[in-house]
Amino acid sequence: MQYYWGIPDTSVSFCEKKYNNIFWIAEYNNTISAIPYLFVGLMFLFTKIRKIGVCIIFLGFSTILMHGTLRYYGQILDEISLLIIAFETLKLLDRKVNYLFLPPMIGIYLMFHENFLIFLSTFAGMKIAIVYKIYNLKKNTSQIVFASLYVFFFLFASIFWFIDQRFCKYIGNTQFHAMWHINTCIAMLYGYSMFIVN
Repeated sequence: MQYYWGIPDTSVSFCEKKYNNIFWIAEYNNTISAIPYLFVGLMFLFTKIRKIGVCIIFLGFSTILMHGTLRYYGQILDEISLLIIAFETLKLLDRKVNYLFLPPMIGIYLMFHENFLIFLSTFAGMKIAIVYKIYNLKKNTSQIVFASLYVFFFLFASIFWFIDQRFCKYIGNTQFHAMWHINTCIAMLYGYSMFIVN
């Protein structure tokens, strides 16, 4: 098999067949399903949570790069963008969260980026903290609905991610990771809307 971008060297793999649709896109469906992140990011770009909009756009481009090439540099950008979005979300929820923690977190990630569990445990820990802080906020009815939809769609997306990671030999070329992208995109649309509704 010819690898347009070189031999895949990400530390995590996905079920989708490689270079199956277009010769220069390593994982076509996983790449295309990342495009909605760009639109969601643009929706928040001109609101009071502009930083989140910028982060989601960065996530969209880095996810496209990772799945389009399956190279380590795409994975590093993709995972850093997820860590930054999670950090910015914690900052939105708790003003006491200090930016001084961000550089060491990124630095530790970069030192151990080949160990996917380092990224996964850091990201999952921040997501748990986000859910905890969301449910301890004083919210109006619409914010409660948006927060609940955020948690639901993120958990639903996580099921697809887990199946894609653990059961490839059973599901074959089923597009479970693309469903992770779509559902996390929906989760972000609802979740970040909580910060701009009255």
